[in-house]
Parts: sequence; structure tokens; C-alpha cells
Amino acid sequence: MRVRQFNEADLAEVGRIYANAKRDELAYEAQVIEIIPLEEDAVILAAFRESDVIVYEDDRVVGFAAMFDGQLRALFVHGEARGRGVGHALLNAALARAPRGLSLHVAESNLNARQFYQRSGFTVAGRSTRHYNGTDVSYLQMLSPSV
Repeated sequence: MRVRQFNEADLAEVGRIYANAKRDELAYEAQVIEIIPLEEDAVILAAFRESDVIVYEDDRVVGFAAMFDGQLRALFVHGEARGRGVGHALLNAALARAPRGLSLHVAESNLNARQFYQRSGFTVAGRSTRHYNGTDVSYLQMLSPSV
């Protein structure tokens, strides 16, 4: 079990984790939102490619985090690996790479993720609406204690 730098050989596993966790992220929206595979979403894939990406490996990759310019763009853990400290390990590693702290956006309807970040010291700093696959999704901007 370790956090390490992403390499291109991890892309298929990261895509699997993304699909699983993105579905869970948006599960509580008012309407069902079809998830676009990471490899087929040009905008999200481009953001992923320019990010500093780390993965959590436990026999295979079970989670990843992507950071760019002080923003945590993604922290996804496959449902089978949740509750085992993977998210905390990834978040701690991401925070260690961001000495001035991190900001992030979390789906307002995703209570589990919101509570995870709040328990980690993040506070709500604002609200915005973003679009995913043609659907408006309300997000909360959260800041780590050092931002």
C-alpha cells in the first residue's frame, strides 16, 4: 500500500476508478446523469493530463488525486476501497505537495465527500454551478486550513 506518482500504465485503472467514483459523486443529483468515460471526455482528460497526478496502489491502483495550481481537481477512490484510509492518504499526500494549501470543488449533493473534507479541516468558501454532460450541478468551493 503506497501513494506514488501516476504513470501512463495506470490510465486504464484510473479510468475505471473515475467511472465508479464519478457515478457515486453525482448519485444524489435530481436527475440521473450519464457518466462519460475519462478517456472519452476531452475537457476532463485535458485537465487530467496537465495535472500532477498521484495514485494509491494496493495490489492495484484503487484511488487517485489530481492537483493543478493549488487546486485539488479530483480525489477519487473506487467504492471497493473506501473506508480503508485511501482517501486520507491521497489527501495528505496532495496537501504535502501544496504548501500554501488547496482549494477544491465538491458536488453539493455529495454529503459523504463534503463531510470527508470538513473532517479534514476544509471550510466552505463559495458555491458555483458547473456543467457535466449537459446537466447543471451545484458545487461548493472548499479551502484547506492553510489557504
